[in-house]
Amino acid sequence: MRLPIRTVVAAATAAALTGGLFTVMAAAPASAAPTAPAEYADDFNGDGHRDLAIGAPYKSVNGAPAAGAVVVSLGSATGLTTRKIELTQSSAGVPGTPEEGDTFGVSIAGGDLDSDGYADLVVGADGEDVGAYEGQGSVTILWGGAEPFTSSTTTTVDNPHQWQSHGLDVAVGDFTGDSAADLAVIEPGAVVVHRGGTSRTALTAPAYTLTVPGAQLLNWEAAVGDVDGDGKDDLAVTGDPGTGRPGTDLYTGQEGRPNRIQRVDDGGTAVALGDIDGDGFDDLATSLTWPDNYYVDDPSDGAGYVTVRYGSRTGFGDPVTLHQDNTGVPGVNEDGDNWGASVAVGDITGDGRAELVVGANGEQLGDLDNAGDVTVFRGSASGVSQSGVVRVSQDTAGVPGAAEAGDLFGAQVRLADYDDNGRADLAVTASFENDRSGGLWTLPGTSSGLTGSGSKSLSSADFGLAGGSRFGESLLD
Repeated sequence: MRLPIRTVVAAATAAALTGGLFTVMAAAPASAAPTAPAEYADDFNGDGHRDLAIGAPYKSVNGAPAAGAVVVSLGSATGLTTRKIELTQSSAGVPGTPEEGDTFGVSIAGGDLDSDGYADLVVGADGEDVGAYEGQGSVTILWGGAEPFTSSTTTTVDNPHQWQSHGLDVAVGDFTGDSAADLAVIEPGAVVVHRGGTSRTALTAPAYTLTVPGAQLLNWEAAVGDVDGDGKDDLAVTGDPGTGRPGTDLYTGQEGRPNRIQRVDDGGTAVALGDIDGDGFDDLATSLTWPDNYYVDDPSDGAGYVTVRYGSRTGFGDPVTLHQDNTGVPGVNEDGDNWGASVAVGDITGDGRAELVVGANGEQLGDLDNAGDVTVFRGSASGVSQSGVVRVSQDTAGVPGAAEAGDLFGAQVRLADYDDNGRADLAVTASFENDRSGGLWTLPGTSSGLTGSGSKSLSSADFGLAGGSRFGESLLD
């Protein structure tokens, strides 16, 4: 069965953001900064442990379908926990009102935007109605602290219009090399950057909009990394240029503002950056999960495929294409697998070379349609290795639960070191687990790679969410 990608749901009533453009909640008294600067861009309470924000953008809130929610699982020395902070537009300190189709939590990012030593949480709601503009969308910055998320700010939107989908995706990085984190907000027709590192109120106004000559991408997702090795964050944005072929734009960080240096003719679904070959330049992984909608040579027979391009001083090199019919790759190409529904790049083994993880939430396991799985490729000096490739599902030994039809395991994947052992752990969601309630799994990284041993699962019920919340439709970027 061909699965739908993330969709924009039109809201039925106007959103309640003050003035429709700019909202600052009353700030809580300033708390003392951590004794040392925040080590992680996802440590929201400054305790030295990574946290994880998980989105449920289609969750009903106060009777409003698809109003949306975000749950933050607070980290510990042993990994993620059920200690949580749940955020909706009815939470204290969060602007707006839960309304049908807002999809609060459709996109999530983190970083220290005000340079106070605490990571801040950025949440997109691309279906938000603002004033007279249906589907204009909104982005809320929830400020970190010892008691995080007690105050928040909503970004200003330039030239608002109907169905703008402001906040379709969000990304945080230092795009100018000034050691301050900036916020990039993705709209289908624009990439809007808000300069960080100054004050909370100054951050709300757009600093500039990134534009490109020729056909503008119908933007979809963004990823942050350092492709050219200059110490400034670069931004890769994937989407559809309207030419019948997918595309990905690379904006390289530089003093003043990022500059687009390259468009490659691949991508269209998910995107990730990381140093797979360990040469000091981040590499690009993009996916295309519905190739029969494009004028492309599809090696996957409709199953979906991933394209890897290696970074350098001058940008990306030639493409390397991966799919399930490649030698050494488990499984077989089947129409509707959604192989590449999600991608992540991170160093699972701690050897200085990043692994590539590919989620396939439509994968059939035996006679179980849309059970889903993930595929893990080792990094090597020559790039993605097609030996020792590991396939993980809920039927893998050590992984809690059991594969079931319609779970959509692999809906989202993320790699980060949650147990502080120097190796990236895999977080993976199954947003339709238990009758669309959703769930999260973590698999620990080891020097020998990823196995099911030591895996943990956290269900939507563990976080106190009602059934049918579709917990795990999005993850922190």
